[in-house]
Amino acid sequence: MLESNAVRVPTDVPLELMGPLGCSMQTGAGAVINALKPSRGESIAIFGAGSVGLSAIMAARIAGCATIIAIDKNAGRLGIAAELGATLTINTQVEDALAAIRAATKGRGVHYSVECTGVPAVLRQAVDSLRACGVCASLGVAGHQAEVQLHMNGFLFGKTLRGVTEGNSVPQRFIPQLIDWWRDGTFPFDRLVSYFSLAQLNEAAAACASGLAIKAIVQPPHTG
Repeated sequence: MLESNAVRVPTDVPLELMGPLGCSMQTGAGAVINALKPSRGESIAIFGAGSVGLSAIMAARIAGCATIIAIDKNAGRLGIAAELGATLTINTQVEDALAAIRAATKGRGVHYSVECTGVPAVLRQAVDSLRACGVCASLGVAGHQAEVQLHMNGFLFGKTLRGVTEGNSVPQRFIPQLIDWWRDGTFPFDRLVSYFSLAQLNEAAAACASGLAIKAIVQPPHTG
């Protein structure tokens, strides 16, 4: 642990709630705010509605995106995405994501997309969902041998695929900003959190794997 890894947070915030800001929350939100930087009124598609994707959705709403599309195969997570700002949700169990995005954008595609799953086929969809000169941010962690095939001629229309790490954030500046947005209600990331005791560690892992929990926080036993 380096001193530069530490971030000072206000003493009046619940410390156990702040942990997720250091990874998934700043990754998803930062990809939108710091890397893509959409203008008010533009469109964005978020592939994957876990903690990273839902954070990106909240950030897209803060940025003023007019069309915010959430894509996932879990209906429960898509319901949360709609509550947090998605203007359209696409369940890939029953819909073709690209066809639905084209229909929603009058065939043009979205200005931006964010890929949060680490699945090569989904990254291909995220790139293919872009309009001319659109930008895709790749956030999902894939296996070391994972490769993706892309349509080369699509890039002749000015599309961009870029990798983003930890939301391109300077944590000492961005995490306090996320806390301010949480305080004013525009970044309610606490709604994504489920608490478990240390004795429930296995239950926490199972809940995350099944999609019942989005972000699990395991609390140590209190000592008196």
